[in-house]
Amino acid sequence: MADEPRIGSILLADCGTVMTKAVLLDRVAGLYHFVAQGEAPSTADFPWGDITIGVRHAVEKIEEVTGRQLFDADGSLISPELDARHGVDVFAATVSASQPLRVAVDGLVHDLSVASAVRSAAGTYAVVSSVLSADGVDKSTSIEDHVRAIYDAAPDVILIVGGTEEGAVYPVLEIVEAVSLACELMADAGVKPRVVYAGNSRLRQRVATILSGQVELRMADNVRPTLDEEHPAGAQAELDALYVQDKMGTLPGIEALEAWTCVPVTPTAQAFGRLIEYLWHLGDPERGVLGVDLGAAHLVLAAAFPDQLALNVRSDLGAAFDGEQFLDTHGAGRIMRWLPEPMDADALRGLFAKRSVRPASVAQVPREVWAEQALARELIRSALEQAKPGWRPGPAQVREDLMPLFDTIVVSGGVLAHAPRPGQAVLLVLDALQPIGIATLVLDAHGLGPALGNVAAVKPLAAVEALDSGSLVNLATVVTPVGQARRGETVLRVRVEYDDGGALEIEVPCGEVELLPLPMGQEAVLELRPQHHFDVGLGGPSKGGKRRISGSLVGIVIDARGRPLRLPAGAEAAQERMRQWLWDVGG
Repeated sequence: MADEPRIGSILLADCGTVMTKAVLLDRVAGLYHFVAQGEAPSTADFPWGDITIGVRHAVEKIEEVTGRQLFDADGSLISPELDARHGVDVFAATVSASQPLRVAVDGLVHDLSVASAVRSAAGTYAVVSSVLSADGVDKSTSIEDHVRAIYDAAPDVILIVGGTEEGAVYPVLEIVEAVSLACELMADAGVKPRVVYAGNSRLRQRVATILSGQVELRMADNVRPTLDEEHPAGAQAELDALYVQDKMGTLPGIEALEAWTCVPVTPTAQAFGRLIEYLWHLGDPERGVLGVDLGAAHLVLAAAFPDQLALNVRSDLGAAFDGEQFLDTHGAGRIMRWLPEPMDADALRGLFAKRSVRPASVAQVPREVWAEQALARELIRSALEQAKPGWRPGPAQVREDLMPLFDTIVVSGGVLAHAPRPGQAVLLVLDALQPIGIATLVLDAHGLGPALGNVAAVKPLAAVEALDSGSLVNLATVVTPVGQARRGETVLRVRVEYDDGGALEIEVPCGEVELLPLPMGQEAVLELRPQHHFDVGLGGPSKGGKRRISGSLVGIVIDARGRPLRLPAGAEAAQERMRQWLWDVGG
């Protein structure tokens, strides 16, 4: 058996909609370490029209810092690494710069198969442009209206669902007939859409016959084989393949990028999900691991549980491009409630419009920071509302109405990484996700998460050692007791025993946020003693215990504000409360 080829230096690139990031890992004293990082504006669009230009510009920053030459005079990547430490042994890339797939979902029951189909589409870079269901509100909708709705949606892909196994037949075939007519109209206009069928598997042959010759037809497992089961993976895989083929695969410069890599270029969301799944294998198997990547154009939620990696990609919830749309859809009130100072809807709209024109900009003045962070809270909450019903947390779900227990929560994205104070990022995450129990918040400060997920497929040891070397930074240890008590009543007694022999004890009242120091590089034993039947995730109500924890940028944050979190109804009271909470976490 041939020896495994030596892999030393590894260059990783993530090509986003706005920015392209490059990361160099190398072996130092026998272990993989993060060496350098560079970033530059992405160049897939006009006037450059070549995604590799942005990669070269980002890599040039690494060359300047390290003194290494990674590209030759012709602009080609030097690989494998030469004796003079020029070039790299491995290059891998992730991409999210493509336009999302436009998907029309057509099915029988809105709250069953159609809902499962929408969650399937959320597993890749897709925008659901139309949702049609046979049980819709307007039962008088004609076949002509049905066909017109599909045609007007201008989808890249039509996802047909409906019928449990051994279930409905003719209602599903009626949907297929309508899709067939819509595809005829689209063909007359020079468009040949793809169709993915993920309904009653007994009907596959009849579906193929009806759609024969009109479309590129793909078959997937039934997304709703029974009323109580959901199987989105098959439809997700087909949609993901179409995204890679039709969107990512047509990016200008993608072929040159692929020529440099030793593994297929991966969609950024899939690589990020791979990292979250990898971290789950390293942690407590009874709890989940959650990842949130809030980019300029997309928001990715990845949740790993014992028998599931749930990936949700929202191409309509980007931090830079979707603020105005969110205002139009949901109103300014949902954003204004998170602001520590007054700001009207017009001011918010102006700030979000400015950000969409200059997506790479970083907020400089406090009111811009507050607005962006308030929007980020609501974007994450909106994504969570769609994602959570599809999770299968198993033992991590202690209460159906609350979040599962997460051992680790990884957060990434410019709004979080560029927060003026790390406490602001902690409060944003606590407000948006409302975790329970004990969790470690980890900040992907350099945007390395997807790259590390990708390198795990090439060299798993490199991913582990890069993580250990500080590629991801501990943001805080957060403790959220859950229960019922009057405001001001003690709900938790906390003792921190520091390795230097010191100790700190506090009582945490209901409704408050407390911050205890534990700097980076230090460790301590955290002892929790819940009161009044409160639950901190250590085995049930009133169950306490000890846990050894590591230091972080912020320290230990005890969030006793209650779950679900409730804000004061009045604007002035809500603003005062936000100011207090920001003060409490050092923000």
